[in-house]
Amino acid sequence: MKLKEGVRLIGLHNQMVVAMLVCSSVFGKLGQELVITSVVEGKHKDGSLHYSGQAFDLRTRNMSRYRARLITAELKHRLPTDFDIILESNHIHIEYQPKKQY
Repeated sequence: MKLKEGVRLIGLHNQMVVAMLVCSSVFGKLGQELVITSVVEGKHKDGSLHYSGQAFDLRTRNMSRYRARLITAELKHRLPTDFDIILESNHIHIEYQPKKQY
């Protein structure tokens, strides 16, 4: 697992650390290097969970779109439903957003 230069982990929620370990396992299983490109730093949409340490982004520019879709599907399978995993145009966005219990 690598961090892009300038990425800061200060303020990261515990759930996100566990998610990063799962991501590392999935990327390794598929022979892909895991690079975390953004956590709490950078510019994001207003209200983004990045600012509260509940989101991070993973690099996909060094892989095919097919491989990125495979990894995204495997992450959705391995992480609990409280995590949203979204394949964007140039990264995978992962955020922790607990669902309401009824």
